[in-house]
Amino acid sequence: MSKKGIILSIFVGLLSFTAVNAQADSAATSADSEAECKKWRGLYFQYLKQKMYADAATMWGNAVNSCGEGNLDAKFYTNGRVIYSKLIRENKGNDVRVKELKDTMQWIYESKMKLEDDPKWTADYASMLVAEKDERHGKIDTLFANSIHRLQENAKSTHIKQYFKHLIINKFNKAPQEEKEAVRSTVIEEYIVLSDYSGKALKKAKEANDEKNQKRYEGCQQFLDKYFLKIAKDCAVLTPVLDKKFETLPEEKEARVAEVNKFMALLEKQKCTDSDTYEKYVRASVELDPTAAGYFGLGNVLSTKGDSKGAVDAFKKARDMEAEGENKDKYQFAYATSLYKAGSYKSAFSEAKKVQGDDRPKAMEICAGSIVKLANSCGESTFERKANYWLANDYIKKAGGSSSKYLDSAPSDEEIFNEGKSKGATITLSCWGESTTIR
Repeated sequence: MSKKGIILSIFVGLLSFTAVNAQADSAATSADSEAECKKWRGLYFQYLKQKMYADAATMWGNAVNSCGEGNLDAKFYTNGRVIYSKLIRENKGNDVRVKELKDTMQWIYESKMKLEDDPKWTADYASMLVAEKDERHGKIDTLFANSIHRLQENAKSTHIKQYFKHLIINKFNKAPQEEKEAVRSTVIEEYIVLSDYSGKALKKAKEANDEKNQKRYEGCQQFLDKYFLKIAKDCAVLTPVLDKKFETLPEEKEARVAEVNKFMALLEKQKCTDSDTYEKYVRASVELDPTAAGYFGLGNVLSTKGDSKGAVDAFKKARDMEAEGENKDKYQFAYATSLYKAGSYKSAFSEAKKVQGDDRPKAMEICAGSIVKLANSCGESTFERKANYWLANDYIKKAGGSSSKYLDSAPSDEEIFNEGKSKGATITLSCWGESTTIR
């Protein structure tokens, strides 16, 4: 071999030796790095389980540095949130330290979001920023846009409350005057949707006998109502917005019906049933798709206009179509009330007795009132006609009213004696088919 060939062989050999050693060093370094990563991950978790949060945070930070962000999973960041949440509470009062911890917390949220799309995590992050009065309103908008309407009734009560608070405080209150009405319209629409989410979540909690969540979502609806009143205090504010909304309702029937019924329910809730706006929505509802809710609304409209017969017919249809639905007693009470207003006291009495739930006390007042209205014509004798007032008193007591109301019109002690009756005895009133106690 020539001298030049010998030199070339030695050079190639040296290069190969260097490359082999470099690979070995790289493998050793990689193994060391993996070992370090594993060590810190194990240590932080042990301290976390022992609730030693300051030490856990140190080890957790070492794990981030050793492993690198790309080599950590979502669970790691979830645990990081637990650690830093605890530290924020422990350092309450130390503003500088809390600020540092909160900055890290935001980084934790952002880091996990790079790894997976979890709407609950995103909504948690947005809710935290609202609670901290973060001024990045556009960011908060984006976070909620990517979470709250995906979660719907599975959103936490905190998510719903903080989102609506953001809409009122950060969007509506800070909107330029020329944009106020557009934002108001958006807030009203979101109020309806969020109330629907909250209502469905509450129903699920009740069905599961989950008292904690039941209280949370009851409080959530109260919160929504409270803040909503800040932008829609009265019908004068609400109806112009919904008048404009009526002109832009969807053309597709199913979507149009859903929108009409939502806004109709809102007008009922805000007691705007005597407005032209409400009538417009009601009539649209009945024309598009006759439902119990639509006929209930029509009954309200006709009652306001003094059309007693029309109101009775509409409320009866609402009651019949609802059958055993969730608004059964609400519509039954409205039907009984309309009968009373129309002067059909016997029918009002009969229908009011069927009412259960929150409206039952008022229904009992209708029963008492119906008896009084017909007292002078119900009974074969003066004594029996006056005895109707004892029965009316029975019903007014069921309503939670005065224990002595109407008794001044009932038979006196002398009339009881002259009739050959005694106090404490029972008397049957043929007009009503019921008995009452002489007193």
